[in-house]
Amino acid sequence: MAESILIIGKSKTGSSLAEAIRAGGRYKFSGIISARSERFPVIQSDVVIIATKDDAIELVAKKALASALKPPHILVHLAGSLPPTILPERSGMDRLTLHPIQSFAKADPQLLRGIFWMACSKSTVAQHWARRFVAEISGKSTIPLEPEDLPLYHAMTVFSANFITILFSAVEEISTALGQNPKRIKTALRPLSEKALDNALANASHSVLTGPIQRKDLKTIEKHRKALKSLDPKLREIYDAFLRYNLGHGTAKR
Repeated sequence: MAESILIIGKSKTGSSLAEAIRAGGRYKFSGIISARSERFPVIQSDVVIIATKDDAIELVAKKALASALKPPHILVHLAGSLPPTILPERSGMDRLTLHPIQSFAKADPQLLRGIFWMACSKSTVAQHWARRFVAEISGKSTIPLEPEDLPLYHAMTVFSANFITILFSAVEEISTALGQNPKRIKTALRPLSEKALDNALANASHSVLTGPIQRKDLKTIEKHRKALKSLDPKLREIYDAFLRYNLGHGTAKR
């Protein structure tokens, strides 16, 4: 008999996951309900996945268990920085943190295909379920981590996604200052940015660094710093932070 799965939370991630489970056909999809509901319907699912804001997970979990005829076999949340122990403990119920290593600017089940997930649980049963579940919804695999490693892991994902997005906010600001359309400038920069990212993902990053920082071209770097300060001192602070970080790492040959 197929396992039944209920999702609580109509976030972009939760909605994407709901569609992936429906399309997969391996599980009995019990539905997706709003985490903001004052009262949840009676819950009888084998697995409950909480897909809501980090600070709401604990309360939503308590409400879900209060509405359940019996605790689910596995209670899951999707917050990458939080351990499974933030979920209430119940006899016969395993707890799991399962975090998709993906960015969800919109709800789209295709974003879940071929990706890795981070899985954290002291339960071997939950870890095994996580691997099977990820495979069934066309994911790549899981990366198991200990609870104490989650804050550092999650910071790493912020570096690899959110900070890239923020850097392009700076590109937009500079484009506007140059009197150019930011969308057009980003189109012009796309080949440069994509090649730099491809190089960094395929090699040791220090070995593929290019430009004035790699060349230690101090005159050009100082021109950059003056121009950025005149536009927005915060932009120069970002630039300087990258310079300081790079000082402690080897640079490649030209």
